[in-house]
Amino acid sequence: MAAATMNRALATARRRGITRGLLGDSTFWLLTGALAWGLRGLDRALRPTQPAARTTLQLKPGERLVVSGGAPRPRR
Repeated sequence: MAAATMNRALATARRRGITRGLLGDSTFWLLTGALAWGLRGLDRALRPTQPAARTTLQLKPGERLVVSGGAPRPRR
C-alpha cells in the first residue's frame, strides 16, 4: 500500500513538474518534477532484469523441439 501511494505521489510530482514548472513559472515545481523524473529513471535502471531461460537438451534422431512463447508482457 505504501508503494502505491509513493508511486501516485511521484506521478503527481512529475505531472506538476511539467505543467507548473516547465510550462508554467514555478521553479519549485520544476525542481520537484526533475527530482521525480530522476527517481523514476534510477528505479528503472536499478530494477533487476529477468534472466533468459537456458537449457541444454540432447535430441535423438527423429525427435524435434518446438519452442513457443507465452503471451507478450504488457508494456507500460
